[in-house]
Amino acid sequence: MKIIQKKILYSWIWVVFYSIIIFLSVPVALTIQKFVAKNFGKNTFIYFVLSVVGFAFLSLLYLLIFKLKVRSLSNYIWLFILAGLYFYFTLKLVKSPAEAIHFLEYGLLGFFLFRALKYDIKDKSIYLTGTLFCLLVGTFDETFQWITPGRFWSFHDVGLNTLSGGLFQVALWKVVKPKIISEKIRAKSIRIFTSIFAVCLVVLGLCASNTPKRVAHYTKLMPWLSFLKKEEPMSEFGYKYEDPEIGIFYSRLNPEDLLKTDNMKSEEYAQILNESVNKDYGQFLREYNPITDPFMHELRVHIFRRDEYFNKGKSTSNLNEKKEFYLIAYKENLILEKYFSHSIEKSVYHWNEDILQESEALVDKSRPYESPVSANLFTSFSEKSVWVSIFALIFFIVLINFILAFIKKRAKAISI
Repeated sequence: MKIIQKKILYSWIWVVFYSIIIFLSVPVALTIQKFVAKNFGKNTFIYFVLSVVGFAFLSLLYLLIFKLKVRSLSNYIWLFILAGLYFYFTLKLVKSPAEAIHFLEYGLLGFFLFRALKYDIKDKSIYLTGTLFCLLVGTFDETFQWITPGRFWSFHDVGLNTLSGGLFQVALWKVVKPKIISEKIRAKSIRIFTSIFAVCLVVLGLCASNTPKRVAHYTKLMPWLSFLKKEEPMSEFGYKYEDPEIGIFYSRLNPEDLLKTDNMKSEEYAQILNESVNKDYGQFLREYNPITDPFMHELRVHIFRRDEYFNKGKSTSNLNEKKEFYLIAYKENLILEKYFSHSIEKSVYHWNEDILQESEALVDKSRPYESPVSANLFTSFSEKSVWVSIFALIFFIVLINFILAFIKKRAKAISI
């Protein structure tokens, strides 16, 4: 028994140790990314991940054919499917290649988790439980990134972490098929799974509730956390605008507050814009962030995107590119003129008629457009609905465990 307990302990030590390594890599990740990109090219991360995945694929193929002598066709079909998925999702990250490393980090974490969980979970629920543990570690990883200067929180990356660990669990389930894992799911396994599921729900709910207003509130109570106000928001709820003339854009302010703020504070905002023409853009956004001033933050980002694409349109000789860039600039300017009208009109960023005509010249105004500015806002549900759903699911989890415990107790009484 002591030998088994030692094995369990060592297995979990490896999980904790490896998770700590993931967390400790966060502060130095940007430095490493910049070094690799400068000396070897940013796509080096993609090539490295694809090479490791390819090597793992060939190793598993060799193991199945020559070592395990597996004759079941389904094992090989799943191996090819999973290899294809790893390649597909890795190549999808070509615009942010450094994120591809998540597939290796959390795939290896999935391996350590399986080794640790197999002593308590000996049925196929181990694969789902392992994936949920990857979700939990990935969420803490992103939280640590959020509090690290220069790094950002992303629900997308939480999903990527979970996907990475989940694909590895599917590989174990459908390709390797460990003999110690049975098909029949035990009540104990369900308790473990539902417990970690409930923890994940609460942790994700807290992340969703960590809005700019809440950050502002608890940093007042705990001034030593005031540096968090300068970080990109972890979570925000807002509004989706569907304008037939523009298309779709997003804002933290509802239509009434957006127009009201523009009417009441246009003089002040125009003056701020005029006085900050030479100020660093990043510094400006840190000063007027979504917590301290959502209206000014959104106004400045729309201006930046408009001017950036207008200048790209002017500089390119490719007609299709010019049309695309001018369309973006035109639509962003339309947002400014329609919803930030007074503030932009009184500032140096207001377009004169000549610039407007130049941007309109090649634009198909009927083309739909969706601005990515503030597109990370939750607009289809509220914070209240998030917690109602979480508590409903937790109640359901408690009910399931209560019923299972009752059935077990009843069966034991009958057997006696």
